[in-house]
Amino acid sequence: MPIPFRRHQFSNGLRLIVHEDHTTPLASCYICYFVGSRDENPNQTGLAHLLEHYMFCGSKNIPEYDLPLDKVGAQNNAHTTDDVTCYYITLPANNIETALWLESDRMLDLRFRKKELEVQKSVVIEEFKENFLNKPFGDMWLLFNEAIYEKHPYQWTPIGKEISHIETVTMDVVKTFYHHYYAPQNAVIAIAGNVRFEEIVFLVDKWFGGIPKRGHIARNITPEPPQTAPKKVEVIRQAPYDMLLKGWKMCGRLGQDFYALDLLSDILGADKSSFLYQELVEKKHLFTDISAMITATYEPGIFVISGRPADGVSLQKANDALEEYLYSFFKNAKIEHALQKVKNNVESILLKNEIKIEDRAYTLALSETFHSVERFQDDRERYFNVNEEQLKEAFEKVIVPKNETTLFYKS
Repeated sequence: MPIPFRRHQFSNGLRLIVHEDHTTPLASCYICYFVGSRDENPNQTGLAHLLEHYMFCGSKNIPEYDLPLDKVGAQNNAHTTDDVTCYYITLPANNIETALWLESDRMLDLRFRKKELEVQKSVVIEEFKENFLNKPFGDMWLLFNEAIYEKHPYQWTPIGKEISHIETVTMDVVKTFYHHYYAPQNAVIAIAGNVRFEEIVFLVDKWFGGIPKRGHIARNITPEPPQTAPKKVEVIRQAPYDMLLKGWKMCGRLGQDFYALDLLSDILGADKSSFLYQELVEKKHLFTDISAMITATYEPGIFVISGRPADGVSLQKANDALEEYLYSFFKNAKIEHALQKVKNNVESILLKNEIKIEDRAYTLALSETFHSVERFQDDRERYFNVNEEQLKEAFEKVIVPKNETTLFYKS
């Protein structure tokens, strides 16, 4: 069932989505800024993620962001992706104005102090080292994205290309990025819970209505050129075993083939009953694990297959077997039952995303940010309308050798 909502747009461009649920004593406020790592300069990456951290260092009128939230028993967090930076607060519904007061003040006038910026830079650098450099397979996706994308800023992940980009960033650069993108016309607020639409419109106007438009949100993102030949990268790392990653460029979240390719990834490699697992793990014993997924980014993404070759099986042998099976998949596979199964799984996931009010708020905020809530309200029907012929057409468009990038991650 679509999540019921009402919308209001303010004169400064801020969009508000409200979902009323009077069965809960809580409310969740999600604010999504349409800015992520794709908006960064290739010589100054990791900036969107760094600013996400810095947003918790206080604003002009509220020096300690967490203190008011602790007093009302709120939970809050944030995350940065390639496309968006989102912040949420879940709290008792009668304290919703606390959330709006806090978020409006840091949208209006974030407090910039060199000492606090240096602290957050150190935190992000340690995160980079711990999760991406000093951890087995930590840099695998960094290498993989860089191999697949030649021009598009998806070639780096939100953590950034390299630590030096964080180490050398100046306060002026952070300020410019903040003032350019953290503007009302580049934001969506979604509030779900025990609230009333008219009251929320009044409160949001009270706290956000006076924030002027600023910045110039004109994205000149370099498009990714079509791939004309397969690519292969080999690296050797201190890792406990080999890993194989293969990727094919595909459409973005709004592309017409998105739903077919999402279902196809589940058919091929969602779990132990999937075709790749049954063929290459259970039957041929060439892998100990294998899976498929899509990145679901706003702009053209990646269809990914990742696998761990079995002991004694070389990456080349595992790769050859995978390619042989994959590129003849639609000649032999009977997928009618599998297609219905993954459709049912998708329906279950969509329903699960509507259980918690913070999940409903996030779904509404992200949908409105990417396009509009209405565009994604019929997702279930879009998935269920995909037939075998559309799967095959999408497969033959995307899963072709010239569009393939392979990473051999050798231990």
